[in-house]
Amino acid sequence: MRLAAVCDHAVMGQDGKATLVGVFRTISVTSLPAEHPRLYLVVIFGLDAGTHRVVVRLRLPDGSQGIENAPELTVQGAADADSNVIVEFNKLVLNATGLHHFDIEVDGGPAASVEFAVSQLVTAPGGSRPN
Repeated sequence: MRLAAVCDHAVMGQDGKATLVGVFRTISVTSLPAEHPRLYLVVIFGLDAGTHRVVVRLRLPDGSQGIENAPELTVQGAADADSNVIVEFNKLVLNATGLHHFDIEVDGGPAASVEFAVSQLVTAPGGSRPN
């Protein structure tokens, strides 16, 4: 793995370059459960030439799986070239605070893990957030 990140938006250019916007590590919520409108997982691999099966699983802080149907992709590896994987998640439901992990498998084995934290904002009496 050459790079792995969670961000607000990502695109793949015609030249094969990945553009990431708004890389983050923490999602702050006011209450649980919460729904995060959209996020992107970007992973850049140096894979062997050939076809590879990539699976992305979300592991919750308690170790359980957070996505019922884990995204599966077919990625074509090429000699001396990076393989870019961009997975978009819409309306991701967050039920717990703590560290969450996107575990990425390639051809049935672990290849990378990207973590992000979910934290609950504390509100002051009257509903305002403290400074």
